[in-house]
Parts: sequence; structure tokens; C-alpha cells
Amino acid sequence: MQTMEASPAQRNPVISWEFSKKQMAALNTLTSPDIDELLYGGAKGGGKTVFGSRFCYLLAKMIIKEFGLEPTQYPPVVGFMGRKQAVDFNTTTLNTWKREVPPEAYTLLEQKKLIVIEDCVALQFGGLDDSDTVRKFNSAEFMFYFLDQAEECSEEDVAMLRGTLRLKIKGRVPPWGYKGLLTANPKPCWLKPAFIITPQPRTKFIQALPGDNPYLPRNYAAQLKKAYGFNPALLKAYLDGSWEDLDQAYAVIPEAIVRKNVENGQHDKRVVKRITFADISGEGDDETVIYNLVNTKIESQEIYAHRDLMDTVGRIMAHAKKNESNLIGVDRVGIGEGVFSRLREVFAGDGKMRVYGFDGRVRPPEGSAEITYKNYKTYAWFRAADKFRERLCDIPGDEILINQLAGVTYHFTLGDILMLDRKEDLKEKLRHSPDRADCYVMALDALDHAEPVSRQDAYNRPRNSGYAFNPETC
Repeated sequence: MQTMEASPAQRNPVISWEFSKKQMAALNTLTSPDIDELLYGGAKGGGKTVFGSRFCYLLAKMIIKEFGLEPTQYPPVVGFMGRKQAVDFNTTTLNTWKREVPPEAYTLLEQKKLIVIEDCVALQFGGLDDSDTVRKFNSAEFMFYFLDQAEECSEEDVAMLRGTLRLKIKGRVPPWGYKGLLTANPKPCWLKPAFIITPQPRTKFIQALPGDNPYLPRNYAAQLKKAYGFNPALLKAYLDGSWEDLDQAYAVIPEAIVRKNVENGQHDKRVVKRITFADISGEGDDETVIYNLVNTKIESQEIYAHRDLMDTVGRIMAHAKKNESNLIGVDRVGIGEGVFSRLREVFAGDGKMRVYGFDGRVRPPEGSAEITYKNYKTYAWFRAADKFRERLCDIPGDEILINQLAGVTYHFTLGDILMLDRKEDLKEKLRHSPDRADCYVMALDALDHAEPVSRQDAYNRPRNSGYAFNPETC
């Protein structure tokens, strides 16, 4: 563990920071003229954001000293600090900066998204989802950038930042060169091939693990094991910095588990539930999917391009009648709201049919699990994953359905809240919308709200099996 002090200057205190060995290695790498870009981190709790905040401050101080800069009304903007989403930057990275750098050491101009140091240099900050921030990159000239949680960003995002590294002061480039710092947790993305498998020229990867950070609570590793024990590959990534098997780590239902439920036939047959569920597509190439379930088994289906509301309502009713369903479920989000409302009207007062509307936008049930889910849809997907792991599902050998079920991935939002990846991103990865998978997962949720149409006795025989009553055996 080493200590580095920022030299005093106008309005600025002496700042004493303790750096771990990995942080010092990263700092030395970033001040070497041989390396232009560093990927730092690769696990939770490695001190990535703390290091990034300190790096930006220290490099700004080095620039002031190297070029002999004096206070001015319009100091040059020498660097950028950011994250993919502006809201995440403001609630995490910027808060870390405020915690690490004393308030008297800088001036924060929030509306202009600038941090001014000694009135000599400034740092721009923000999110890459902010059109105003991105627009400035077209003409911006920086000497360095720090992109926190770079696994959230595309290579095109980083290429945009790389293109800004051309600032000269007094006609000179800093002797250590232009610098880029990326921090990240392991995730299947472009970072692994670019920095780990076949590193690009003048780049370096330094791994920082929880064990490399002496400032974490003693029970931090135990907390990680408790939180992510449900997913061994993800736990290995977050605890040991493993970039292997990440495709499976971030899949809600890994493919191997999905395939164990193909024509499974092992679901509980003591209670028989019959439902019909529909996921209604909008325009384009998306599919409208109607699944008829007997328990978790897809007994029959219809998959087609949605035409109009009444056509779809008629098809759903026909399926429900043929399947002898006593519950019809519909995804209420989007165009499905109209279908749901019409079905409610049709079956109003019908005690034999329940119409269930699935709304993935609402909150999950209170106290439903130790893990926190962003919304009900995420909650439903992870509950479905539990059923798949227990081999309680029964799906046909439909490769499109199988690939969709195995292809839906998730991420963590602020506060380690689980959330499914955006449908737009999933469509890009799968090359189509995961409509069949969504329909089946929502149908599994609807099953929990359905009443049985029949039950079998304790011996798993139908009540009308003809088994004679014998008082001698009672």
C-alpha cells in the first residue's frame, strides 16, 4: 500500500490518498508513454471507480504543472469522465468523485457538466446517452478520458472518445501522451477480445479483485457468495474476475437447462390446469404467439402476424374453447391492452373464465425474494428459471423457442437490482424479438393464478378410475 499526495495550490488542500498495489500499478501504467489505454478492474469491489476519480484529478494536476497553466476565466477542458447512462454516472461515479476529492479542491458546474480545478483546467462529465454531451464530442479535444463501467458501452462509444484525444496546449502534447481509462466488470462484450485475448496495440489490462482491495469490509466476499450463489459463473466473474462462461452467466436460463425441459413430461400431474396465453405483437416482423398449456406443457399453439384487435380476440377465444381453458392470459403492455380490455368485456360475469392481464412494468410482489428485481417481468423470468432448473417445464422441440429462452440476458442496475436487458438489444442479438419465450414465461406466471380443472387422488389416479372402495383398507 502506497500513499500519494496532491501538491497544494490555490484554494486546494493537500490530499493524502492510500493506493493499493494494483491501483499504483494502474497509475504507473497510465503515466507511461508506452500505453495509451488501460482496462482496469474485472470484478466487483476492486476499487475501480475510486481509482478512476483519483486518476482524473491527479492527471489534471499534472497537466497544470507540465504546461505552467494559470487561473483563467475559461480554462481548457482537458478530459472527460463518464458512463453510458447519465443517471448512473450522477448517482455512482460523480458521488465517488465528491467523496474522494475535497469540495475545496474543485468547482462543480452542474448545468455546464464541468468540474473546474484551480481555475486552470476543466473536466467535462456526463453520460453517453445524453445527446448534448455526445454532440460536443464532434468538436471536443481532450488529453484523456475515464469511462466507468465500460462493459455497458459499445466499441463505437469508445471509438468516439478516442477520436477526441487531440488537444494540444501551447502547441505541445503531454510527454506521457494521450490516455484512456476504462473500468469494467466481466461481461460478454467487445472488451474481452480487445484487451484480454488479443490485446490491441498500446493497451493493457490490469485485473483488480476484491482481494486486492484492503479497504473492503471483511465479510465482502461472503456477501458476494450469498448474493450470487444462484449463478456460479457470475459469482466466479465477480469474485475471481473470470471472463470465462460469461454467455451462460448472464443468461437468465442457460441453454443446457432449457434443453432438459424439452418434451420433459416430468411436471406435477396431480393437479390439472388449462390456460390459454397470448403475447400480442405490434407491426413489423414480431410474432403474435398463442400458447395453450396443460400445466406447464405447451399442448398446442398458433404463431402468426397480428392483423387487428377483433381478429386476435376471436382466435384467442377459439383456442381457449378447444383447450378447455378456464383462464385466458394476455400481455397488457402495448397493443395487448386493447385485446385484454375486449376479453374482459366478453367474459364479464362469466364465473367459469378468468381473464388475467400480465403487466411487466409493475413492481414485483413485496417480500417475494431476497434478490431485488427491477420490475415484474424480470421477477417472472427468474421465477421461470427456477422452474426450468427443477425440470418442471415441458416445451416442444422448437429451436426458435429454445434459442429465445436461452438468449434472454440480464444486467444489474444501481444498487445491484436485477433487470432484463432491453428488448431492442435482445432483438439485435437474437435477430428477432423473443416473443415465443416471453409468451411461455408469462404463461408460467399465469398458471399460478389459474384454478385447477381437475385433481387426482393421493395415489395419482383419476377419481373416476373405477378403483373400488374397500372399507377394510381405510
